[in-house]
Amino acid sequence: MLENSFGVQLSYASVDAADGADPRPAARELLVHLRVPAGLIDADAAWGESQQEAVVAIPITDAGFVLTLTDQDVIATTLTAGELRTAFADAGLTLWLQDSDDACCDDGGCDDGGCDDSEADALVTESFDEASDISAEFDAAPVRISVFSHRGPSAARLIAQVNGLDVEYIESGSWSLLRFESEDPTNAGVAAKAELPVIELNRVDDGGDWFEVTTNGGVHQFWPDAERHTVPVMDLEALTVPETAEICRRLLSDGDGSRDELVQIAAHSRLDVAGAHRALQPEALDGVVGTRARQEAFLAAFGVPADLIAAVFDEAVSSDTDLEVLRFGPDGWGSTLGEILVDGMSGFTPLTRRDRPLARVAGALRRNRLLAAALSVGELALGVAASRRRGFSRFVGILLIVDAIADLAIGVVRARRGR
Repeated sequence: MLENSFGVQLSYASVDAADGADPRPAARELLVHLRVPAGLIDADAAWGESQQEAVVAIPITDAGFVLTLTDQDVIATTLTAGELRTAFADAGLTLWLQDSDDACCDDGGCDDGGCDDSEADALVTESFDEASDISAEFDAAPVRISVFSHRGPSAARLIAQVNGLDVEYIESGSWSLLRFESEDPTNAGVAAKAELPVIELNRVDDGGDWFEVTTNGGVHQFWPDAERHTVPVMDLEALTVPETAEICRRLLSDGDGSRDELVQIAAHSRLDVAGAHRALQPEALDGVVGTRARQEAFLAAFGVPADLIAAVFDEAVSSDTDLEVLRFGPDGWGSTLGEILVDGMSGFTPLTRRDRPLARVAGALRRNRLLAAALSVGELALGVAASRRRGFSRFVGILLIVDAIADLAIGVVRARRGR
């Protein structure tokens, strides 16, 4: 145990070499020499067009000190962020690391430990411009979207109409999957409590896939590959103090705060927190290996059926499964609302509530068309009788007549379609 407790967080800092060469080997050697238990992001990626940025995850205390280890493998907090930057500069590298005391200052940026408003405004403006450029590039890229929830098919019809997209709908047990593709932001609608959680997997061709998880506790975003290739710069297994090794391992695996978010989700929805977190951890620290495997493990942690998970990655659902694919398009509001009426209550009933008495009665009536027709005729007769009276009874009678006629018309449509 540490004699003194203090807060530590990971600070993600980029490293540049003056000649533009790959700075990762030199940065790793320097961090090992200084005994900083840092992590190297994308450590093994080939340096070139697809990899031109080196990033290190450095543990920083709330007081602005860099976490280091003594020769006895005991945690120390004597190295400042400024001293670490100086050590990198002496090695011919630039470390873009900032802390609370010098958030606006880099080497030569300011002399008195502060910075004026013009420098801060320039930094904010530059960051905003870069973010706008990234957003513009992202908007043009098609995104393959898979949405898991407990929604029924009528929700898929509405999503198709609202967004002007073709949507595929698949059910398995109490879960459903909506598959569609879009280059623009989409509106998946507001789910009822019984339909939550809504787990949206967004996949793009150039990587960077992400999840959006919605519960009644809010919306959470996760990038399963963000820490995939992060590796410790030090050999944690070689540390002689087990407690130190565990702290360093926890820092690199939990430092992005994803586990805390998963715990928040688990307070509102069924979730295997450990299983989901393994899908977000670095592969070098017992994380799930491979992009697809990480996404599958994350979904499985919520209890999503395996056949529905497999359908995400298969353009055509395998013929050896019992899954049925329903396809909906933007057919106009009139047609959409008409189809929703034909779907009836079962179309909007959350899949987790289909075994409730009311939903079961509605399903039984839909299967037994003669019984449903007889009830509609009875309702019509009752409405006619009530409409002949005065006052409120007449109003109720008219409503019963309208409802009975609508039910009979819907029943005819269903019979013709064999539904």
